[in-house]
Amino acid sequence: MSANVPIVRSVSWPAVIIIILVWAILLAVFAFLFQKHGIFIGAVLFSLLFILLQRLIPSSHNKGMKAIKQQDFKTATEHFKQSVVFFTKYKWVDKYRALTMLSASKMSYREMGLCNIAFCYSQTGQAEKAKALYKEILEEYPDNGIAYYSLNSINTFSNKAD
Repeated sequence: MSANVPIVRSVSWPAVIIIILVWAILLAVFAFLFQKHGIFIGAVLFSLLFILLQRLIPSSHNKGMKAIKQQDFKTATEHFKQSVVFFTKYKWVDKYRALTMLSASKMSYREMGLCNIAFCYSQTGQAEKAKALYKEILEEYPDNGIAYYSLNSINTFSNKAD
């Protein structure tokens, strides 16, 4: 049984402000350096930087999302595991994602990766693995609504099956 990908996009408003400041500074610098077309050059460079950072740094995460959309949960799980390893090793990239990836996500990429792995487990009939991982997520990220509600759903459905 497969379901659509649960997409939750909680926004960190302080991160949005940081991204707007980066954008404004870039525009101001290029407007000063190249008076006639500086704002245009700054806007284009910001756009390119945004696209590159969003695609390159979380590339395993992006591949996992693509695999989920194709309902290839085994491949998605492997990509998300790679993403979790990367963001565990380079915690600072995830912690400062407003600057390193120009991401306004409130949830860290490591946290998202763990939730996505658990989701893939639930979609491939590995409810016990999903349940255990959701519990681990809640220990590390107690405010994670995805893990909380998913764990409750798994518990509800497994209680009905008994």
